[in-house]
Amino acid sequence: MNHEKADAVFDGMAAGGYGPVFNVDQIGHTAAVDALSTVRQSQTFNILPVGKETFETVCEEFERYDDQPISFIDQTSAVLAREHEIKHMFAIDSDFRTLGFERVPVDREI
Repeated sequence: MNHEKADAVFDGMAAGGYGPVFNVDQIGHTAAVDALSTVRQSQTFNILPVGKETFETVCEEFERYDDQPISFIDQTSAVLAREHEIKHMFAIDSDFRTLGFERVPVDREI
């Protein structure tokens, strides 16, 4: 069921229905090479750099969430999202809900 919703979200992204799309993720090497190729050739995705100030903010927030199983990568994504006024995350796991974001397609139907 979530796979079908995810496909619909990707179709909406390709059609420009969700505004700019940003990505921060960590996956296996082969999948990462394939994904990187797709992202670099795409007009839909934007790559957000993690500068020194952003990294420091991520570290501070990561320490504050010591009672939650939130990954450093998800914390980085959340900080970048707030810096760029992004309110929705294409995600299924609960980390982004905990961090105050609405998850597409889980919390927001498409």
